[in-house]
Amino acid sequence: MIKVVIDKHGLKASGHANFDEYGKDIVCAAVSSILQLVSHILKDLGAHISVEKGNLTISEIPDDECSERVLEVTIGALLGIQKKYPENLYLEVKKNGD
Repeated sequence: MIKVVIDKHGLKASGHANFDEYGKDIVCAAVSSILQLVSHILKDLGAHISVEKGNLTISEIPDDECSERVLEVTIGALLGIQKKYPENLYLEVKKNGD
């Protein structure tokens, strides 16, 4: 299962969807595509990106309207995937850094 935890200052993602075999896993591909795009956008806005095998951490996300909107859109996209594949994606959205 992929686990993604998001708050207004950071995002952590780890794991594998295990929907299908490596290279054919549509859930992993969808989540990875979203997170790669988001990490590039947030990096351009000043966030710090750390990628290690199977793990993505985005920290020091700027506290501005653009970054906030990027996170909102990311959450919406991931919620859509989680709704269809709840056994393959766990999304936790923390309010106010809880």
